[in-house]
Amino acid sequence: MLGVEGLRFFINSRSAVPIYHQLVEQIKNAVASGMLAPGQQLPSVRELAGELAINPNTVIRAYSILESEGIIYRRQGSGTFVAKNSVPSGDYSRLEEKIQDLLVEAYHLKVGEEELRKLFEGALNKWKKSEVE
Repeated sequence: MLGVEGLRFFINSRSAVPIYHQLVEQIKNAVASGMLAPGQQLPSVRELAGELAINPNTVIRAYSILESEGIIYRRQGSGTFVAKNSVPSGDYSRLEEKIQDLLVEAYHLKVGEEELRKLFEGALNKWKKSEVE
């Protein structure tokens, strides 16, 4: 559980979700919610791996994914930082994939269109509130 100014990373070793993916999602959520600001430095690979008691290669993999998605960048000798423009404009293919996955999951859970809209609007309202705070 390493903190970055109040932010804590947690690893659930019993989860079916790979550890590197858990890190990727937590960092993406922290950036989206504003808990990690553009230009803010992330812990070093060695620091984060040591604090979470995981293999440094796991952190490297998570950071590489985040860097390829434009969410973070590495500066040789200085560290890893949150990118100023962490969302590539106009490329919504990953988002469209996730929406499709959500629709498939909703279908299998027998969630109707109206209920799905309510759930989405509720989540969107929570997200908007977190942007303001």
